[in-house]
Amino acid sequence: MDSIKFKKRFDSDIKTIPSITSGSINHRGRLSSVALAITLLLGAHSGSAWAAAFDGNIVIHGSAEFDSLGAPSAPINATQSGSLTSIIGGATATTTLSGATITGADPLTGNLTNIGDGFGIDFNASGNSTNGASVVNPLFGDYTFSLQNNSALDSFLVSLKFQFSFQASATDTVRSTTDNGEFAESLVTLHKQDGTELLFAKALSDTINGNQQFLFTNNLVDSAAGFGGTLTDGGFLLLTFLLNPGDLINLGDSAAEVSLRGSADSGSFFGNVSTLITVDSVVNQRISTVPEPESLTLLAIGFISLFASKRRANVSFANI
Repeated sequence: MDSIKFKKRFDSDIKTIPSITSGSINHRGRLSSVALAITLLLGAHSGSAWAAAFDGNIVIHGSAEFDSLGAPSAPINATQSGSLTSIIGGATATTTLSGATITGADPLTGNLTNIGDGFGIDFNASGNSTNGASVVNPLFGDYTFSLQNNSALDSFLVSLKFQFSFQASATDTVRSTTDNGEFAESLVTLHKQDGTELLFAKALSDTINGNQQFLFTNNLVDSAAGFGGTLTDGGFLLLTFLLNPGDLINLGDSAAEVSLRGSADSGSFFGNVSTLITVDSVVNQRISTVPEPESLTLLAIGFISLFASKRRANVSFANI
């Protein structure tokens, strides 16, 4: 069983807890105390979960690389750059691309061990026709992931968080059909190894043939109009997989998951794409949710507060 959850913005996944006012203590002391206990519990949970090591029975191997089919082409009268990032055991490593020169390991690869571990691929490109035609041939980035459950008894729900954003922009100073015009294209996609599509998003800003945009939340409909200008998209996707004992799931196919290209004959273009895939959660389905000692302590504090509030209310009533 695989499930997919969408979220449109990186910064919108924020939960707020209603404030507890002094006026609510006398009249709603029970609600305030329970809310306080829940708040403390949520705070303790969120603080300890991030970067914690997950169950060793789940083996998640991943990699990120520049163009597994060959070295990146050098830009023509343009600039291009990129980076690969790995986060393993909470430690970060980076490989960079400048022009056609790669500095660092390519691919970056390894076994992820902690919540928050993962891999990232970024590209940037720009050019203008001031000194002649400007071209950035397709920059490709490839992801591979394998998720394996080595337990003989337990099933696990494993969630990966795929964050991305991109921009494509093309401007023609003098629109003409006698040249190739200006365009910039950004693309992000992810498939299971069996070909099942998990995510697809594309933006093409084109001053001659017209724009195209397929949003990741509705990638069957071209939502773009006009010629050139700036197109953007971004957000994150939670990919949740149920791994029964012995199961193996592979992500990434023979096609590139990230690409960026552009060209300008009489104007300019710009594009970028940023992606990051991290381990969001690993949950054992057999282990029941028994409160931890810290949680029991916080619950006790909540009940003591509840009792104290009730007692204050009784004393106030007796003094009337």
